[in-house]
Amino acid sequence: MITTRPIILSVISFLFLCGCSDSAPQTDSTDGEKLYGLYCETCHKSDGSGKFLKGIPANRYTSLQKDQVIMLIRQGDPSRPDMPTFTNLTEEQASAIADYLFSLKIY
Repeated sequence: MITTRPIILSVISFLFLCGCSDSAPQTDSTDGEKLYGLYCETCHKSDGSGKFLKGIPANRYTSLQKDQVIMLIRQGDPSRPDMPTFTNLTEEQASAIADYLFSLKIY
C-alpha cells in the first residue's frame, strides 16, 4: 500500500524552499531611486533611516565614500556580515544607488 503522505510532504517542502531567496528581482534599470527601492528599502527604509532596534544602520548618515558604498553593495564587507551582497548589479547600477543614497544624506 502506497501512502501519499510522504509525497505530499515532499512537495510542500519543495515549494516552501523555492521561496527562499535573498535576491531582489532582476532589472536593467539604472534609476537609483527605483534600484534603492528594490534592493535596499526593505532593510534601510525609504528615507534611509534604517531600523535601529534590529541593528540596521541608517545609511543616510554613512561616512563611506561613494566608491566604498559601491563596493559594499556589490562585494560586501566581512565586518558587515548581515549586509547582503548584490553581485548581480552592475557597477553603473550600484553607482546609481549610491548617488540616490547620498541624496538622502543629512549633514
